[in-house]
Amino acid sequence: MVWFSTGAHVEAEGVLASPRQPQHGLIYLVLQQTGSRTTIQDYYAHPPLQVLRSVYLDDSGTAYIYLLNPGGGVLGGDRYQITVTLQAGARAYLTTPSATKLYAAPHAAAQQRIEVTLQAGAVLTYMPAQTIPFAQAAFQQHITLRLGPDACAFLGDIVAPGRLARGEAFAYREYSSILRVEDDHGTVRLVECLYLCPQQQTVRGLGLLEGYDYVGTFYALGDRAAFTSQMADDVHALLACRQGLVGSATTLPHGGLAVRVLAADHSGVSHALYDVWNKLCQQTLGYPAVPRRPF
Repeated sequence: MVWFSTGAHVEAEGVLASPRQPQHGLIYLVLQQTGSRTTIQDYYAHPPLQVLRSVYLDDSGTAYIYLLNPGGGVLGGDRYQITVTLQAGARAYLTTPSATKLYAAPHAAAQQRIEVTLQAGAVLTYMPAQTIPFAQAAFQQHITLRLGPDACAFLGDIVAPGRLARGEAFAYREYSSILRVEDDHGTVRLVECLYLCPQQQTVRGLGLLEGYDYVGTFYALGDRAAFTSQMADDVHALLACRQGLVGSATTLPHGGLAVRVLAADHSGVSHALYDVWNKLCQQTLGYPAVPRRPF
């Protein structure tokens, strides 16, 4: 679920051509509701990370924002911290311009921490492009989401098996992503970990990817009443008819839905997660998701 770059010179195989120091990128972003639109109230970034200006693609007032690094990849030892606050009633869609490349990390893993706070009635969609781990890549991510009253969050993520054209399927060392969801009182509502370690696991085996190559995860998080068991059944029916993938949804004890999709290719899982997001947007927010790849 990352998309950031070190800006270092990298050979075609993802190995450093010369010694470099790990990058320590930072984004601090505060969004507010201004009239009928969400705007950036406060923003700070430390290279190599950047935030592009908001654009508006529908009538909901949602701020559509790119989070990016110009270089295109993440190397071992890099550290990134992203802190985002949506004030009361704000609506934002955060994405990345292209796939995130995780380069080889023969020593320390790259790490990323994302902290998001949604105040009362705020709505966030966070759907970065796919993550592609190169051979020997190692990446550890921690996401903390704090939900205020009546706030709603949609989180999507796709992990590729690697550079298939180079014969690097599941040649990375580690991919770890931990999601922690809290309410505005600090009570933990959800902790989930996706951990893939091909050198120690049969990743495509039973209990993990079940013979598929791509894994997609989607969360719809909010008040218990907003996401029903009927919605989970609707999502299951939406995914059950797809060729080349398997997926389903479940309700979460403290409110929300969790969706997991395993697919043979990126196109299949990407279209499936978008359709899930679109359906849940219409059911909970009353308007459709913005068309795919809007930027």
